[in-house]
Amino acid sequence: MMKILYDTQVFAWQRFGGISRYFVELMRHMPQGVSPVIPAPFFSENAYLPDLGMRLPVKRLDMGTFRLRKKLYEWADNSMARQQLRARQFDLFHPTYYNDYFMGALGKKPFVLTIHDFTHERYPSMLPDSAKVIRRKKKLAHAAARIIAISENTRRDISDYYGIDAAKIDVIHHGYSSLAKREEPVEGIAAPYILFVGDRKGYKNFSGLAEAFAGLSRADSALRLVCAGGPLSTSELKLLNALGIKDKVMAVQATNAQLLWLYRHAECFVYPSLYEGFGLPILEAFGAGCPVAVSSTSCFPEVARDGAVYFDPADPSSIGSAVAGVLNDPDGTRSVVRRASAILRDYSWERTSHLTADTYRRALKS
Repeated sequence: MMKILYDTQVFAWQRFGGISRYFVELMRHMPQGVSPVIPAPFFSENAYLPDLGMRLPVKRLDMGTFRLRKKLYEWADNSMARQQLRARQFDLFHPTYYNDYFMGALGKKPFVLTIHDFTHERYPSMLPDSAKVIRRKKKLAHAAARIIAISENTRRDISDYYGIDAAKIDVIHHGYSSLAKREEPVEGIAAPYILFVGDRKGYKNFSGLAEAFAGLSRADSALRLVCAGGPLSTSELKLLNALGIKDKVMAVQATNAQLLWLYRHAECFVYPSLYEGFGLPILEAFGAGCPVAVSSTSCFPEVARDGAVYFDPADPSSIGSAVAGVLNDPDGTRSVVRRASAILRDYSWERTSHLTADTYRRALKS
């Protein structure tokens, strides 16, 4: 039995998000002969941990803001992980993010590092703690026995930014699993609408989509833009007001079941990001039968292939034309959705976990 120790650093600060979901699905689907181990007890408010089906002694504090709590959680969780690392009751370590706290406690045990993207390197001014994340990630990448890149695009970035030999890197795509067993309607949402999902910070290019939607709205006054994510900020509301679309854009915080409903009833899911490491929402939209319009940059053509309509994210008119094509060409859109459904069969968490187990075996032999 190969025993893999995971830490909980990403679960300390991420309630929702692609990285914590990736690790939960990875542990859930590990093949026979591989035993995931998590340091316990630990602090977390992560929404995906219950999906593991393990009796995890997860704790949480009832004090202050989440911003304060997550700092306390990470400090306490890393302390617990160091104890388990020093006990050496595992074969290999797989940290869940780039904090290098464990290096002094790991001893001669090997570790595998998953690198998700290079957003901090590409957009340092848009993301907090970029200098620290960049420094730690580079250090761990060089020290790891093997590296997992979640796309070929990310593998190229690893080689370009770090000069690491491609032979040390395994490209393993994310898998797909349905967001929920059944959908749950979201009150106050009326068709027709296009859908944006996730965070809206700088490189996510929400401003470009807003400008594109302003043109689409002039052509169809009934069309709405629904954003599944946090509330609209003061600066976003100012932008929407200047574009004359403030009353046609709404933000909702949706559960997984509600997000499934939003995908299924949207005219189109639009992913205008300038850069991503993989893009799980693409697979979520594919699985819900929702047409996808996506940026032609970074990993997107690799992941979506011919199951999506593409645009130049730097050009709002290109975004608008792509979405208008989806809205106005139902026969062509149905063909794209059928291709997307076929492509989705290539993405499974079972496959991701089996390939990851192979990486673990290679790391132990290196």
